Amino acid sequence: MIPALILYLVRRMRYGANTSLDFSKFREIVLKIKSILFFFIVSSAFPFNSGNSSESVSYKIVKNNTTIGFINIEKQVENHITTYSLESHVEVKFLVKVNVSCAEKSIYENGILMYSSVYRKVNGKVKADHKVVRKDDRYILFHNNEKQRLKFEELTRNLITLYFEEPKTIEKIYCDNLKKELKIKSINKGCYLVDFDKGKYNVFHYKNGKCVKIDAVSKLFSVTLIPVLS
Repeated sequence: MIPALILYLVRRMRYGANTSLDFSKFREIVLKIKSILFFFIVSSAFPFNSGNSSESVSYKIVKNNTTIGFINIEKQVENHITTYSLESHVEVKFLVKVNVSCAEKSIYENGILMYSSVYRKVNGKVKADHKVVRKDDRYILFHNNEKQRLKFEELTRNLITLYFEEPKTIEKIYCDNLKKELKIKSINKGCYLVDFDKGKYNVFHYKNGKCVKIDAVSKLFSVTLIPVLS
């Protein structure tokens, strides 16, 4: 830009223009350019941080050394809003083949759960379809075209967050499927147990703060969730 201005001034001088006026304008323009360059240099040295980020993880579901399904989870952060999305599919054979697909979504605002939904189908039939919405500092459950007020005042962690964050100081965690809080217990370094009902429980294993394995145990069968390396 500066060379162009010099060329412009030379041309003005060549054609007999008022050079004192041109030099005055030139100095004014140069000062403006200096201000712009200073702002550009400062902006480059301290880049604007929008607070936006995206992260995703995938797990293969393994039973008896055989992969029977996958879980894909995505975490998106936009300023003070954090959204978790989960999709899973499992195909296992007992007496008959069973296909289970599930979709979950959780939205946090300033660290508080504002929305949670669960949708699950087994062999094409809907087995779970409900959502929880925080409104007027209370949680409302929407299920089967009915509304129910839940007793929770403020939820800050649910199960889906365990795929991304180690629960070092957490004692309770919200279970979206059961629509209730569960105790989470540290059983070893980097290992945490979440006890469900009817003999079901999960053990989350962490290394350097990242979830490296999940043991899902039940009376019917047990599986292991292993991260898929990208």
